[in-house]
Amino acid sequence: MAVKATIAAGQNYVTLPYFPENKDAIEVYTADGLRLLVASVSGNVVYLNKAVRQLTNLVVGYPYCMKYTFSEQIFKARAGNGKSPSNAAKLMVRNGSIYFDETAYFKVKVTPQHRDTTENVFTPDIVGASTVGELTLDSGAFRFPVFTKAKGTTITIENESALPSNFQSAEFESFLHSRSNRYG
Repeated sequence: MAVKATIAAGQNYVTLPYFPENKDAIEVYTADGLRLLVASVSGNVVYLNKAVRQLTNLVVGYPYCMKYTFSEQIFKARAGNGKSPSNAAKLMVRNGSIYFDETAYFKVKVTPQHRDTTENVFTPDIVGASTVGELTLDSGAFRFPVFTKAKGTTITIENESALPSNFQSAEFESFLHSRSNRYG
């Protein structure tokens, strides 16, 4: 549960409308996405390591990891009037594209079978062009490399931060090498 709050200059605590359990971790972020360190939690009051310097809008809540795993990509060959999966072709996934809206952060993890995971991180910040103290949200497409066989490959989108991520759709660019043809 995330709560929006505002604290005054020189203040180092936030009062929550609920009482978290002792074992619960609480995270605090400024409205522009900067994570503030939590010193302690006492009842429903969250104490920060440092007091803020100016009136600050915050988001306070429990950390969690948003995770989505794509289904394994398969090739379906024509079979009469329909289509059915085919083992007579080799499918290689070259690239993926994720379409997003009003997004500040996410990462894509590609894990081929029996190989190490590669990680591609999206952030809309541009060195020298982004404004410090302002959360940048972007809309568009994020292209990432896959370059492996589709069979046994796991492709996952993750966001373990409090920064927003809104996904619209995804597509994959693949190469198919057919070893035979179906007739009929």
